[in-house]
Amino acid sequence: MILSDVEFKRKCSFTMYKNLHLLLGEMTFDKDFVTDQRGDLYPVQGKTEDCREAVEDGLYRVYTGAVRRWLGQFFPYATYEMTVGTGGRVGLCFTIPGARAAVLLEGDRLIFREGEQEQSVPAPECEEGCRTMAVSCRPGAFDVYFVRRGRARYCCSFAAASFKESHRQAAFTNGNVAIYARGDVTVYAASFYMDCGISQADMRPIRYENGEIMEEQGRVYLSMSVRMQEEMFQGIFAWEPGTAQFRLTGALFYDAGDGLWCGDVAATILYHREWKQWLLWVCSFSHGHILGHAAFSGDPRFGVNVVDITLMDKAPAGAPLSVFAGVEGDEDPNFFYDAAEGKWHMAICRLDPAQRGGYRYVFFESTQPFTGYTFVGAGKDGAETGGSFVNLQGETLFVCGNDFRKRSDYRVYSKEGMETLHFDLPDGGFRGWGTLIPLQRGSRTRCWMITFDRHNGSSYNWSYGNLYIFEAQL
Repeated sequence: MILSDVEFKRKCSFTMYKNLHLLLGEMTFDKDFVTDQRGDLYPVQGKTEDCREAVEDGLYRVYTGAVRRWLGQFFPYATYEMTVGTGGRVGLCFTIPGARAAVLLEGDRLIFREGEQEQSVPAPECEEGCRTMAVSCRPGAFDVYFVRRGRARYCCSFAAASFKESHRQAAFTNGNVAIYARGDVTVYAASFYMDCGISQADMRPIRYENGEIMEEQGRVYLSMSVRMQEEMFQGIFAWEPGTAQFRLTGALFYDAGDGLWCGDVAATILYHREWKQWLLWVCSFSHGHILGHAAFSGDPRFGVNVVDITLMDKAPAGAPLSVFAGVEGDEDPNFFYDAAEGKWHMAICRLDPAQRGGYRYVFFESTQPFTGYTFVGAGKDGAETGGSFVNLQGETLFVCGNDFRKRSDYRVYSKEGMETLHFDLPDGGFRGWGTLIPLQRGSRTRCWMITFDRHNGSSYNWSYGNLYIFEAQL
């Protein structure tokens, strides 16, 4: 086998902790929006009669009274950040139809209001006379971080039952976020963005229909899970191969017909060049932990987008491992089209009753990308995860992780059988997910392996992981 005699050498390992941003909006203090009569950048939503405010010296100041000014539209997975001075009461107000919440700073207290209920916890100490507070939204909760020396640090989370379905499109498209200031307050900056979360996982390159990796201007685009303090969503990242240079370029959400923009993950995304369509399989954790699929026209790599998915029909209880239907627990789908055979090949990571609930891959083939699949075979016993078909020098391989007990235990399936990969250093994790990315560079094929560990970035069980990049030259 091509990979059996090579050693993958670790190039780098690192953590991306809320440091990559996709800007959605920001307040600018270059023009005096307080007195401007020919524009209304940040409309007043409420203001006391004694309020005195001004934009001056590149800052927004409230001297007396109270005011609430619109900052931007509410999005249930975005982060809203502001840098403020130490005086008065100041913070962010979140509003959707039928619900309102606020995260506020006042002196040494961090205050959360939901409706008429208020609670508070100690706030971190000021740094050079000001604080930068970032509030990350997720359905039913707000996670609060403070940025110190340019790095976000977790403070606390506030549950908000009235925002449990804030990811319903009818709710968040009619919602907004405002800055609130009362008393002697200085606002240095305010913005909102999507970020890369506290950890990432489940990376896969976006490919063409035949499994060839899509590369544009020297960049490969990867779908990766953005892990939040709890929960997750599908991020899209641009990567410059062989480096630690990543950019967050998009975020992808899924609507299964109920109007909810869900943070499902572990997608496989292909672009069919002849059909001029994007094709996708994803694990819908939000709808019974079964798979969903979609075909669509809009490029999912850039911006914040939603894909309307069709869920698989659920399999009957006790269905065999070989059934092509929605089995609860199905994960990590992968597929591609073999033009020579005229067939689509698909792999599903499935709980095997014979292994007492252990995962193994099952393989199918069809003449259609989403239907008509017949069972071909299954992987070996173990605890398989994160598998992908890879075309390497004309041979189709299937690479997946395995084994809760071992680091860097990756399987490579081919027509000749199964072998494992070899590493100079372990990847730090257990039951790893390994993404093999072979690309032609000059006169050589360079082969990278990106993995993540399961270090638990928070108390949430699925909040892993750190990233590792390896390379083998063929």
